Amino acid sequence: SLVAFRTQPGEPSERCALGRARNAKVMPTPKAGFECQTLRKSPRGPVSSATLAPQTKAASVVAPPSRIRAAFVPHPGRIRAALIPSPDMRRIDLDSLDLAADIMHDATNLARSARRALPPEAIVEKPDGSVVTAVDVALQVFILSELERAFGRIPVVAEEDQHSIGGKPAAEAHCRALLREWGFDGGDAEVARLVSAGGFDGRAADMEDVWVLDPIDGTQGFVDEKHWCPCLALLRRGKPVFASNGYPTLAGGVLLSALDGEGCWSYPLDAGDEGEPSPMRVSQAPMGAEEVVRVVAPVRATEKQQAARREVGAATGRACELIRADSQAKYGLVILGQADIAYSRRGTGAGNFIWDHAGAVVLAREAGAWIGDVDEGEIDCGAGRRLVRNSAVICTARGLGSTVARILAERDRSEGVPLRAREG
Repeated sequence: SLVAFRTQPGEPSERCALGRARNAKVMPTPKAGFECQTLRKSPRGPVSSATLAPQTKAASVVAPPSRIRAAFVPHPGRIRAALIPSPDMRRIDLDSLDLAADIMHDATNLARSARRALPPEAIVEKPDGSVVTAVDVALQVFILSELERAFGRIPVVAEEDQHSIGGKPAAEAHCRALLREWGFDGGDAEVARLVSAGGFDGRAADMEDVWVLDPIDGTQGFVDEKHWCPCLALLRRGKPVFASNGYPTLAGGVLLSALDGEGCWSYPLDAGDEGEPSPMRVSQAPMGAEEVVRVVAPVRATEKQQAARREVGAATGRACELIRADSQAKYGLVILGQADIAYSRRGTGAGNFIWDHAGAVVLAREAGAWIGDVDEGEIDCGAGRRLVRNSAVICTARGLGSTVARILAERDRSEGVPLRAREG
């Protein structure tokens, strides 16, 4: 976990949230107060060190290089905001969100390791027929505990809750075993609190900041050893302004992170602390006459779903190839240049959950992909736990956004699906 240390027996602990806690060097110092020195890499220069005013005797923490710095420009305000988490904090310093990217990098790799030893009893079927695993729940507890250490408590919208594996003793035991292995030191009450912490059910548009978390998007893919991804987004007044998604099955395993106005960056999951981030840029150059358009379809797509996507591909005037992926991996394929069209329609249903799309919205936007609805409007993540004001989430490359939006709008009209109002 991010560094937490106690100064003397019985004294309150001081927490320092600077990058890589598992690799951080904690060095005693005789001085009152403590110095936190960052040695993080960034294409725009190294992060400077900062010294905090003393409160109690503590330690000096030297954090190793962080792994997702890229365009996230460091400044002194970033360090102080990250170092002083408060339960009352409601507005996060956006320049400190590289710490959240580090957390998601670690979480993705922990989940990869856990998947290699996933026992059958750790897999639970939900009432709706979907699956959840002990790893989903353990990862949610881990991620939220680390986010609280780094940024304090803010509202969270997350997929898992106390009902996910509740009443399944074997799955619960595996969850607790994973958390112990990962260094989580909270008791059962803390686990229960964090499992239930993602229940915010208000309007994110009315809140300063809200985390949106899906610890494992595509759990069926996780179980089947296909595509899956841990996904985190930050909403500010309902707008996605930051995302960090781990894609262990794409491009050899990468973390994609993006900050509003600063671009989208890729970092290898296997690179440790010595790798370098790479900027992502989706091509919007028109396709050549002989190029094949690549459309993402669900892994278990029905014949009707496959035909619908081939129809979308054919409407571009080119031959169509279907690529199979579920979860936010479908959007990751577009961002990484491995697909041209990915979409999710609402139809006449209650609306897609925001944790299945919020991260991709900012990742795609910052990478230069086209992302929007059938009316070419924005994706509204601020109205609740579902995308109640959107008919679809469409992500495209190669200048195909307007074409796909028109095709899906026509399909909605033919099926009697109303256009959702965005105001009010």
